[in-house]
Amino acid sequence: MKKKTLFLLPVLTAVLGAYLASNPPWPGQTEAASSPVPKYIFIFLADGAGITHMEITRQYNRTIHNEGLTIVDRILKEGFLGLLTTHPADSLSTDSAAAATALACGCKAKNGMIGICEDGHVPKTVMEIAREKGMRIGLVTNSTVYDASPAAFVSHLSNRRLYSSIIDQYLRLEPEVLLGGGRDRFLPQSQTGSRRNDEIDMIVSFQKRGYSYVSTRKELAETSGPKVLGLFSLQEMSFEIDRNKELEPSIYDMTDAAIRILQQGNRNGFMLFLETENVDSAAHLTDAASLIRDFREFDRAVALAYEFYRRHPRETLILVTSDHETGGLAFTLALKDLSSKAGKNQVAGTEKDLKKIQSISISLKKAGEILGPNPTPESIDRLMKDHFKEFSIAPEFKKAILEKTLISRTIFSDPTANALGMIVANNTQGYWLTTAHTNHPVFVGAMGVGAEKFRGYQDNTDFARHLKVLLGEKPS
Repeated sequence: MKKKTLFLLPVLTAVLGAYLASNPPWPGQTEAASSPVPKYIFIFLADGAGITHMEITRQYNRTIHNEGLTIVDRILKEGFLGLLTTHPADSLSTDSAAAATALACGCKAKNGMIGICEDGHVPKTVMEIAREKGMRIGLVTNSTVYDASPAAFVSHLSNRRLYSSIIDQYLRLEPEVLLGGGRDRFLPQSQTGSRRNDEIDMIVSFQKRGYSYVSTRKELAETSGPKVLGLFSLQEMSFEIDRNKELEPSIYDMTDAAIRILQQGNRNGFMLFLETENVDSAAHLTDAASLIRDFREFDRAVALAYEFYRRHPRETLILVTSDHETGGLAFTLALKDLSSKAGKNQVAGTEKDLKKIQSISISLKKAGEILGPNPTPESIDRLMKDHFKEFSIAPEFKKAILEKTLISRTIFSDPTANALGMIVANNTQGYWLTTAHTNHPVFVGAMGVGAEKFRGYQDNTDFARHLKVLLGEKPS
C-alpha cells in the first residue's frame, strides 16, 4: 500500500493541477489573492443606510418582485462582510462630513469638516492617491455633487458648506466623471436658479478643461467623454418614486455611464465613488416607501459593478458600505391602541404590510408639496385617497398635519412628512426611532482584490487605511 501510495501521489497531483488549471475556483474566493493590487476600485456608499434598511429592502424585493439583492446574494455571500463604527471625533453620532472623511482619509474628524483630521492634519484622500498612481477617477451621486460625502473624497475644508470652494477643488483635480445634482452652485449669480455669490460660470470653466456637459438622461447615454460633467437638477436629484424617467437618470444610469466612460482606452485603471443620498434623505423624512425604492435602484447599480467584476476578477475590488445609519427603522410588534397589553390587542408587521408600502405612489416630500403650506381636512383626505389608498389615518396625525406640530423630541425634521410617516408606521408596524443619525455600526461588503482586509468589526478609519495600503501607500 505504501508503494502504491508513493506511486499514485505524483499522478494525483498532476491530475489535480490540470483540473484546477482548466476549472479555476470561483473568483471571489481565491483569485483576489493572486493579485494584491486592484486596478479597478468601486466604492458604493448608501448614505444613511443601516442593516435593517437593507434587510427590509431584501424582504420587499422577495415579496413584491420575487427577486433577491445583489448586495446580499452576491457581494456579502461570495465576498466578505464587515462592520464599521461610525462615531466622529467630537460626539457619539456622526454627520456625513466626518464619516466620509474617515472613509476617504483614514482619520477621525469633527462633525462638519471634510478632508481634515481632528488635529488639523490634512491627509491625502484615497482618490487623490489613485490619481497620483495614474488611475482615472469618478464621483457619482444623486445628491448635489458638492455635498459632504463626495466632497470628502477630493477636497479639504473646515466647513462642509463652503460649496464654491469644493467645486474649485474638483476643478483642480479634474475627475474624469462628475455626475449628480447641484447645478445651482455652477450657474452665475445672474442666472435663474443660481445660488452663487459671483458671476463665474463653473460649467464653462469645466468645459474649458475639456469636459462634455450633459443635463439629461438621454445626453448622458450618448456622451463618450473622455471627461464628463453631468448636472441633472438644480439641487438634489429626485427620489426614485418621483423621478421623471424621460429626463433624469437614476443612480443605475449614472453608474452605467461612468463605467463606460472610465473604462474606454484605460490602461491604468480607475477608482469610482458612487453614492445614493436618497436613502438618507428618505430616512430623515420617515419615508419608508422612498427609502426602499431607492435602495433597490442602488442595488441595481451594484449589480453593474458585479458584472464588471466577473469580467475582470483578478483586477477588481468592489466595496459597498454606508457612512452612518439614519432613522432607526425596524418592523416590530406593537399595540393596536393603548387600551390593553393583551395579546389580542397586539399586532406585528407581515408581508401584507410590504404590499401596502408598495401601493404608495409618491414620496412624502412630494405629498407635502401637494398639501402646500395650508392643508385642509379635505385636501388631506384627497391625498390619502389618491396616493395612500391602503392606509387609514388616525385623528392625532391628521391634527398634526393641520397644525404642523412635531411628533416627538426625536421625530422632528418635517411635521407634515413625519406625520405621514407615522401614518404609514401605524398601518404597517414599521416604526422609526428618530429622524436623525444614530450611532449604529454599518455594514461593509467587499469582493475581489484585497477584499479580505475589510472583514470583521473595525473602525471606519480602517476603511481608508486598507485602501491606501492596497494603493501602495505605507501603513500609517
